[in-house]
Amino acid sequence: MKNPFEKQDHTGLIVAVAAAAVTAGAIAYLYLTEGGSEARSSIKHKLKDVAKDLASDFISDKNRG
Repeated sequence: MKNPFEKQDHTGLIVAVAAAAVTAGAIAYLYLTEGGSEARSSIKHKLKDVAKDLASDFISDKNRG
């Protein structure tokens, strides 16, 4: 029978809940504030630039080899 008074390690659960809270806060900021709207726009443009760079690098690597 399992001892009901034995301490259990809940570190993983605590870390997961904290990470979820931080993620939810960041998403709420991005979608519920005017500053978040500007940040989303900036992030979107940066992601598009990175995607274009990756695609052009991939295509140039394919043409070389």
